Amino acid sequence: MRDKAFYIQSIKMDLYRIITATGDIQKEVALESVQEFFHHALNDFNKIELSDNERVLRDSVNHLMHAIKQNIQDPYKRLRWVEEVMTVRCRL
Repeated sequence: MRDKAFYIQSIKMDLYRIITATGDIQKEVALESVQEFFHHALNDFNKIELSDNERVLRDSVNHLMHAIKQNIQDPYKRLRWVEEVMTVRCRL
């Protein structure tokens, strides 16, 4: 079994991939890839024992995953959404 730090780094990498896939407002979002990265991150959260702070972050990731479709059409909402993903990644 892998240690908790491995899974945290894996989650952070998935969030980074989401940021790079959605952060450029000149490009279309590969929605299927982004959703796959979200699912991978959430699965990794489920593989470790979470602190209270990590549970809040997991819930934030889940919320951001469900909010993507309503935020990717408007470039300003999209950038704010990407900023929220970056915030979760930094707090992790």
